[in-house]
Amino acid sequence: MILPAWQESLIGRLAAALYRTCRHSAFCRWLTDTAWPGRQYAIRCSLFARMLAFLAGLLLRPLLPAGTAVRRGLPGSFLLNLKSRPVWQNSLIFTSLAEVRVETVLLLIICYPAVDYLLRNSRFMLLASNWDELLLLLLVLAWPVQMALRGRLTYRITPVDVPILLFLAVVVFLFLVRSPQLGVAVEGVRVYVEYMLWFFVASNLLLNKRQARVLVNLLVALGALIALHGVYQYIIGVEIPSTWLDAAEGGVRTRVFSILTSPNVLGSFLVLLIPVTVSQFLSAGTRLQRYYYIACLAPMALSLVFTYSRGAWLAMAGAFVVYGLIYNWRILLALGAAIYTAPKLIPGISSRIGYMLSPAYLLSSARAGRVARWNKAIEKLQNNPLFGEGFGRYGGAVADRYIPSSNYVDNFYLKTAAESGIIGLAAFVWLLISGMRCVLNSYRRLTDPYLKGLAGGLFAGLMGILLHNGVENIFEVPSMAIYFWLLLGVAAALPHLDGQETPPL
Repeated sequence: MILPAWQESLIGRLAAALYRTCRHSAFCRWLTDTAWPGRQYAIRCSLFARMLAFLAGLLLRPLLPAGTAVRRGLPGSFLLNLKSRPVWQNSLIFTSLAEVRVETVLLLIICYPAVDYLLRNSRFMLLASNWDELLLLLLVLAWPVQMALRGRLTYRITPVDVPILLFLAVVVFLFLVRSPQLGVAVEGVRVYVEYMLWFFVASNLLLNKRQARVLVNLLVALGALIALHGVYQYIIGVEIPSTWLDAAEGGVRTRVFSILTSPNVLGSFLVLLIPVTVSQFLSAGTRLQRYYYIACLAPMALSLVFTYSRGAWLAMAGAFVVYGLIYNWRILLALGAAIYTAPKLIPGISSRIGYMLSPAYLLSSARAGRVARWNKAIEKLQNNPLFGEGFGRYGGAVADRYIPSSNYVDNFYLKTAAESGIIGLAAFVWLLISGMRCVLNSYRRLTDPYLKGLAGGLFAGLMGILLHNGVENIFEVPSMAIYFWLLLGVAAALPHLDGQETPPL
């Protein structure tokens, strides 16, 4: 029997009418008896037809009446029936596909900076440039097969799905109407589209609370190791390019970057991670666990300071303001104490902040710094207000490679406006707002203390990334873009995970 969701749709009713017509066709009877002897109605019963029915029901599910189950579509599926066959159950292939969890690949992508660094500093340079795309393709191909073998052919719908699809439609439209250089436009679109797909991976592959805890603990451990390396760089006084410091600044001898590309990227990584680590500390069940998370937080905080990234500092402050407002007001007191004491303990902080507020910095920035680049991006938007200059043509890494007159805008939102106009910027901002609302709704819905605390930490960290994008092109860094969309998918999946605990009344 074909999928109920498929039968209820308009396409399903048309297909049923076509099938009834074919049953009375002499040609179809000849085809059934000749090409598939002994199998009546082979087209209807084939695995291919059932898979088409499942995919159609999956796409039409938001439009169908409540209670329609997509999973009912394959009761006689070849893949599902294999689970009941002893010969297949005892085979090595079944053990490999059905028992090895696809979602464990999330552990590999959580370690993205380390894996990418190791590949780029090895002999596998070709793999280093494409390993994340290959991993994403592997997940897309393997996930439906393994879910079918488990009997869990489902799709988890989230409030972010429609905004992402709308933004992708806007991107396709702008790509078609405004692409003076096709190759440049393709690379420019990739910056926006590719990394968003990790949202769907995380929102669907995460199944239970235990997996969420393992992913977060691995991320915290990785962040602590990267931060320790940053502290080591500060101790030895790692050599940095002269452009990373202004000659007028004093008291700053170096800026750390660990295994990431720049101090600003390391700062953004820590802005995302520190609130998540704080959430783990607040929900720790034992004293030993609290000591562990304090030991992880210490190098993270020091490394964030030693990046001397003013944008990251401001984003971190904004993230903890958000965290304090939604979780516990005492966090605001701790933030105020840190802001008061840190400049007294580390003079370089006062030097960086004081120079940023000085007239000399403002004049320098307006002449050839951030303010000048922001004004140039606004001029580009005024020249093409609706459709922009075209993807990859201004303000980012792609334009910096191909357009001689372009440079980094150091503001991802102005870059988006300059390249895609008001239409693209509006779709992108709506997508981000929808994503943050989804995380906040997850936080409000959760009753499990651990998952609720984790949702609060994720909300604060993701908000910190959005704030940092106001002064940097953080979303152009693959590791940070993947982390943002992956953890946004994790936050969207939290209310649906198995193994949640409800506190007693």
